[in-house]
Amino acid sequence: MCSMRSPDLSPSRRTCNFFVRSCNTRRVHDRPGRWYARWWAVLIVLGLVLGATAIVTVKALGLRSVVVDAKPLPQPPEGFDTRWWNDALGRWVQGDRVDYAEVLNDAPDLKRFAATLAEVGPTATPARFQTEQERLSYYINAYNALTLLGVVDNWPISSVQDVRGWLNPRAGFGFFYGLRFFLDGAKTNLYDLENGVIRGFRDARIHAAINCASISCPPLAPHAYDPVALEGQLDLVTRAFCSSPVHVRVDGEAHEIRLSSIFDWYRADFEEHARRLGRPPTVEDFIVAFAEPSVAASLEQAREAGFEVVFQPYDWGLNQF
Repeated sequence: MCSMRSPDLSPSRRTCNFFVRSCNTRRVHDRPGRWYARWWAVLIVLGLVLGATAIVTVKALGLRSVVVDAKPLPQPPEGFDTRWWNDALGRWVQGDRVDYAEVLNDAPDLKRFAATLAEVGPTATPARFQTEQERLSYYINAYNALTLLGVVDNWPISSVQDVRGWLNPRAGFGFFYGLRFFLDGAKTNLYDLENGVIRGFRDARIHAAINCASISCPPLAPHAYDPVALEGQLDLVTRAFCSSPVHVRVDGEAHEIRLSSIFDWYRADFEEHARRLGRPPTVEDFIVAFAEPSVAASLEQAREAGFEVVFQPYDWGLNQF
């Protein structure tokens, strides 16, 4: 055994002793390096696992950006030009249905309009949108345009619920949450656009104006929403929504008031709007305020008779011919 305490060590044994001590010293000093190296390896593996998990999750949920490689439409120095959008809707919309063959034919121009929406908006170019009517009409038009773009980008489909990943946390997740669009200088999805932006204007009439490309949704208007005419346009589509037997119907035999599920999903919006109109804060009072007189009278009679309010199943079939 080598020991530095032996006074009579031979040179070879001293060399051995020194070599052993040097080796031991290096081992002591090397331990922290090896410890750090092991943790770095763990962190790298963990990062790879998390990265792979994130990629798989994105794929599984069907999360993706809808990329529009198109040149924006020219805009005037002030305001926002919706003439192309207005003309296109006039060609595409027939009653409560949409001619998607025509939409597909016009897809290059629809993408140009979407590219315009991506760059121009109340946040990206606020000087163009100085009034609430200008901002709200912009967002309603944007919602409807991006909905059509989402259908075109995933064509052919028979329902917006066909757009989905391997996992589907809730019906419509892939279309309304998963598809991300460039709008007003940022990315968004249809869910956030509706609930985080449009509903923020606190006007329940918007629920009759935005269209989700589905049969049970209020029909897509055959025109663009215009800031100057917005109040009248919103009143008109809300009156049609509240007067249509598809969305509001009194069933005398069943003693039921049958309403669209939209009135249930956004009950708080309709109740608050009715309150601001000076009426009791109920969905039925909102409907009575806007429906045709005959429908309003029928609904009032049903309420007095104690009819039960029933919300109808929603038909998510595509609103195509």
